[in-house]
Amino acid sequence: MAFSCSRRAAKAAAVMGAAALSSALAYPAGAIGGSGLARSAAKPARASAAAPVFPGCAWPVETTAKTANVSAPDPFTAYWLTPFLASPGESVTIRGEYPVSRFMSFAVYNDSFQLFSNTVGGQSVPSDLSGYQISPDKGSTNPWQTGRVRPGQRFTIRLLPTATAAQQRSENAIPTIDQHPPVTPSGPKGMGYVIFRTYLPAGGDAAVRLPAVTVTRDGRSTALLPCGRAGAAENDRAALVSTVSVLSGLRDDGVAMSCASGCAAPDLQYFGPSADSEAGLFPNPANGYLEMAFTPKPGYVVVTHGRAPTSPVRAGHGVPGNSVGAHPVDWTKPKFQVLYWSMANYLNMQPYPAVEAGQGAAARFAASPDYLTRLKDGYYTVVSSLPQDKPSAASLKANGATWIPMSASHPKTAEFQLLRNVLPDRSLYPQAFAFIRPPANPSDIIPPATVRRQMGAYYPQTAQCTVRTFETGGWAACLAATRV
Repeated sequence: MAFSCSRRAAKAAAVMGAAALSSALAYPAGAIGGSGLARSAAKPARASAAAPVFPGCAWPVETTAKTANVSAPDPFTAYWLTPFLASPGESVTIRGEYPVSRFMSFAVYNDSFQLFSNTVGGQSVPSDLSGYQISPDKGSTNPWQTGRVRPGQRFTIRLLPTATAAQQRSENAIPTIDQHPPVTPSGPKGMGYVIFRTYLPAGGDAAVRLPAVTVTRDGRSTALLPCGRAGAAENDRAALVSTVSVLSGLRDDGVAMSCASGCAAPDLQYFGPSADSEAGLFPNPANGYLEMAFTPKPGYVVVTHGRAPTSPVRAGHGVPGNSVGAHPVDWTKPKFQVLYWSMANYLNMQPYPAVEAGQGAAARFAASPDYLTRLKDGYYTVVSSLPQDKPSAASLKANGATWIPMSASHPKTAEFQLLRNVLPDRSLYPQAFAFIRPPANPSDIIPPATVRRQMGAYYPQTAQCTVRTFETGGWAACLAATRV
């Protein structure tokens, strides 16, 4: 089955990189900080006498499918990561402008690259905040609370060793210290990580203005320069190279690998990945996933058909995917079933990359986000094949179908397809797979029959048939031919 690396393998990858990561993150030797990578907000001091500052610069790791096509990334998302010391005497303040994007969030992870929730005064305090939950600074507004975009609207996030539920609501506070840390961490002990995510930012990833980061340790505040910007010394930036390399290698976009053996998931049927597999490395708590495995066959297509949940694909003005569909909407009173959904193909081999077709500027990923997916009477039909077996444009149009490729460079390698949902709304979309009660055993998958009962018409039916069968009879003929 797909995702055959398993959480055990993901942890093994983390263990292999832990020594290098520990070395890269060990600032006391003076390789990181104190020479221009950080600007002190406290009393000025000579650079050579300044206390070491970690991590030395803000947002050293930028990850997209183009920069790190590993661990099943969604090609239409990007995230930036900053490590920090999760200690009682250290806090982090993040100040920035709300991006014009479909989704944004901040999430803090422990030293095993996992989310956590603390309980303070009997109330749960999770280690993440999605865009609509982030209160604006005084005089500003939050576009995910109003549905209106105004330039220069600002927010402040506070990463505190301990944070109460009241502080999370009033101060956008996120805890940095896990009350129940892993006994044997997967990464360097005592480290924490904050990730800033955006989905479909208007103007692309380069248009996102990264927030400012200030580290406060034992009463001394230091404003970090953005990594790679003017003022960041070359030798200090070099000290972060292994950090970037290791963390990019460990990257996961919310889905880890499922079980390595004893998996009963059949091919060509969507199922729910196990809780263990969804834990992964740096999981995105706003995301839900379904998975389907298949093997490419020359002359055949794989067809996936189902009812599409509603999402804000037409919000905004301008160019589809740039301004239209890449725009915040009010999520305090949702009018859509999900904030975003997508479907994509991946190679079922390490490092589990998204399938790519073409080269250079013509290269594209085998993925179809909601705003690029054709609908017919509210239903999508996604057709996958080897590039040489792409159905005719006329047949795709007639069937309201969207084509995404299988791998031309690995035509005999098994692949898997993921269906993602971001922030499904229970009141408008009770059929969402995210609301299925998980199995008691975290290593068990959610079988196709259970997912089908939950989703009804929204369940993605999948079949494999000849190209001719699809071109002459569409998705229904393909399903009928597969059942014979």
